[in-house]
Amino acid sequence: MDSRPQVVLLCKLSMHGESLYKALREVCTVRWIARKSEFRSDPVRFPLRLLRQFSRLLEVCRSAPPDSRPIIIVHSAGLDMIIATAVRRITDCKVLFYAVNPDQRPFLRWAVRNADVVLCGNAKVLEEVRRLGGTVTRLLPAPFFPLESRIEGNKEFDVVTVASLTDAARQNLLVEASAYLDPSVRIAIVGDGPQRQYLTELSRRHGRNQVSFLGDLPPRTVYRILRNSALYVRCSPNEGAASSLLAAADLGLPIIAVSGDHDPDLTDLYGLRTIVPKDHHAISLANAIESSMANYSALYPDVSKNREALESYSRSWPGIAVTAIFS
Repeated sequence: MDSRPQVVLLCKLSMHGESLYKALREVCTVRWIARKSEFRSDPVRFPLRLLRQFSRLLEVCRSAPPDSRPIIIVHSAGLDMIIATAVRRITDCKVLFYAVNPDQRPFLRWAVRNADVVLCGNAKVLEEVRRLGGTVTRLLPAPFFPLESRIEGNKEFDVVTVASLTDAARQNLLVEASAYLDPSVRIAIVGDGPQRQYLTELSRRHGRNQVSFLGDLPPRTVYRILRNSALYVRCSPNEGAASSLLAAADLGLPIIAVSGDHDPDLTDLYGLRTIVPKDHHAISLANAIESSMANYSALYPDVSKNREALESYSRSWPGIAVTAIFS
């Protein structure tokens, strides 16, 4: 019988969810409870799915002895966190909220204040969580495992970014930068969210058809798009390093990171070498993209170093997780 600590992961089926689940299995026993319809909306069945999720979580927590209740890790500040706190009232399980960006979503302040511990994806998220009232906070950057299989293919896009379409993710910067790029430069924006309509209209106002909004996609499809792209752009300096960014670095994509002169998340936590635009303006981002594409072969040494850094980081993550989750 496995005597390791028990964790229940309440997280959407996504690249980050898969990476987190796989990494947690290295340090504890973990059950993954998630809504399976995250890639399409079905409002008729939504209440039933929500009830099923609550019932599954309650059953898992109740089945454990009172002195060894599992820890619940919640990734969403919305209904998932409400479900977790309801189960905590019944079973006295500990609830950890995993905040990966400081986006001002509904319920975020409530989630931060009601979690027993808030796990933060990077130092900037940690600062924002404390501003929102989080008192017990710990740093837990995104996990990563080097990809087990390479996905071959021809280049489909020149530039790709992957994130929820929110104010914090700032994909508008990439859309605006497209106006200063050659029309032949193909840009893929993967993800969905409240800014989808605004970003689509912004792209139309620029009169370009080079930006493709691909929506939420299963992880393997995202891997294929990353493999078939030339550059990865991280638009917001406030986001944690998404699993897609780490996968892109492992697949050999140079990383353009819109941030300050020093990005402690990418440089200190992961050891990545990034391309940093001069400032947070769309023209600077466009210049960084053009320069990188024109001097692509010169980026190979940094690409190689990034792969080595990720392998080292993946070995150290279990120790980081044990301290953050179980201390």
